Amino acid sequence: MKASNSIFTLNTLGLALLLATGQALAVDDNPAAKASIKAMPDASQSHTLKVQLDQKGEWTVIPSTTVKMRFQYTHQWSQQPNKPWARIYVGEAKIPKGGENYFEKSQMFDLGASKVLASSGYLNANLPFKLLVADGIPGADIALYCGFEKSNRLKQGKGLNQVLRQGFNVKLNVPLKMAGFYQLGGGPGTSRPASSHQYHLWDKTAPVTIQCLGNPAIADKMAPPKGPQGLAAGFQVNSVELVAQPAKLKGVCPAEITLKATIKGSGGGQIKYWLEEVGGKGAAVQMTSNLPGKVGEATQRVISQKVSIKPDPQPQQQGIGGFKANTQGQGTLVKRSYRLNVIAPNKKQSSVVAVEVLCTSTLNIDIGEQGKQLQMDTVKPEPHPQPNPGMKLQAPQPQPKPEMKLQAPQTQPEPPKPSLQIKAVEPKPQPPKPQMQLQAQ
Repeated sequence: MKASNSIFTLNTLGLALLLATGQALAVDDNPAAKASIKAMPDASQSHTLKVQLDQKGEWTVIPSTTVKMRFQYTHQWSQQPNKPWARIYVGEAKIPKGGENYFEKSQMFDLGASKVLASSGYLNANLPFKLLVADGIPGADIALYCGFEKSNRLKQGKGLNQVLRQGFNVKLNVPLKMAGFYQLGGGPGTSRPASSHQYHLWDKTAPVTIQCLGNPAIADKMAPPKGPQGLAAGFQVNSVELVAQPAKLKGVCPAEITLKATIKGSGGGQIKYWLEEVGGKGAAVQMTSNLPGKVGEATQRVISQKVSIKPDPQPQQQGIGGFKANTQGQGTLVKRSYRLNVIAPNKKQSSVVAVEVLCTSTLNIDIGEQGKQLQMDTVKPEPHPQPNPGMKLQAPQPQPKPEMKLQAPQTQPEPPKPSLQIKAVEPKPQPPKPQMQLQAQ
């Protein structure tokens, strides 16, 4: 039996069944049914609400007031019932009428005969927070729950910076109920008269969590962190973010990519960092920069670093003017990964950023693995021929071979250079012999 209007109490619902069946409503101890209901949150129906800090350090930013909930119900029957039906109630009754509390239609979930006869089932419900809690203070005001808990933690001796930085959770228990009705007997071929029965599960609850989220930047702005002596804490880096602009590129290589790092900290001072090529052959040179700001203030610095990307060196191939067209498919895909490491005033590192460059052609500015620049050599004169070790020095023959003679060049007006002359030994007292000749054997 379904409710025909938007509100019902359990008493009117039982009366409606009584009038519909024309039978006496049994108030015994459930001779046939055993039932249960409990909250079963999961990732998609987590029973949570999120509240964020505003710039003044107050929890006022509430993205959604709807709570996604999930429940499991079970039934066990000792006798086969007729016309079983049940209803689940979630939250607080909100509509007073005639001294009784009524539930809104959105808080009531009916279970038909097939669901009640099944051994178990699940119910997903999305309900406004205001229907889950009783009226009063804080009532439906979600932000007040975070405000009250913040005050409690400060009274316990926790610092404001710690409370705003870390955040906390507020846990509530909201009412959960289930009531069911069924008939026994009265079927064809039986002498047992039909009887109506009911069962109900009261005083059940479901957890709801309000997540009052922390924010380190707002915490340091509203309440600068304190050191052991009560002084403002020193300069430090809180986070590093690295992005590639662009992350993917297609064109002639070497290609230039800009790596943009956003460094956030507290206070001002010098930072030391280095850019790491993850899985690369070496680390970049250490660099320095500054975060401008006063002690305890939130600070930020954006640093840009250009990197040149090209394919790994390959055996040198013939090209024209140092430009080599890539003929393998659509190009050569080069992948690189980078990470920025801050090493002072404290250690922080960014996440790994991946870069992909599709080199359609490659400009040859390097040779081999040594990375030397391509240069044009000046023209050098050929060296003077050197004597062959197989040659011997002999006296001239009657018919020498003139093509093998070596003698000083005869230039005018200068005399021949003595460095290139070969003369025979002049023994005494014999007259001088003509110039010696060199002849191959």
